[in-house]
Amino acid sequence: MKPFLVERKKLNDLAILLFIDIVLYFIWLNWSVVALFSVGFIWNWVASQDLAPLMENRRYRFSTLRMISNLQKLVVKPLMNMPMWVHSIAKSLPAGVFWSMVIYFNESDMPWWATFIGSLSFEIVQFEVKAFRKNKDQGVV
Repeated sequence: MKPFLVERKKLNDLAILLFIDIVLYFIWLNWSVVALFSVGFIWNWVASQDLAPLMENRRYRFSTLRMISNLQKLVVKPLMNMPMWVHSIAKSLPAGVFWSMVIYFNESDMPWWATFIGSLSFEIVQFEVKAFRKNKDQGVV
């Protein structure tokens, strides 16, 4: 079995997350906001990976990676023909709804909205990276 390797371009997204986390901590001075923001960001980061090798393997039949990709597909698939901004907002919903339910069922006093913002931030970062890469390929920087 081959190991699951992540592209260097995808690892840059995690470096961006680290920078955003540091900034958020100095803004809110609250680790719960930073943690839930990171969970939302990482949820969408995982959903953006090519998980085809893992989906074929029986070993990952009940894995969290598979759950994340299946929930993303369930929400995003009906909206494939919609404009890109609707598609991006729909991608940010599964993580936020899932973690909001976890927070609600545990009767926790955590900011449920931070996961939505983290997921949406990942989609915004992806949009900016694509736009930057497009401009760089055209010779405009």
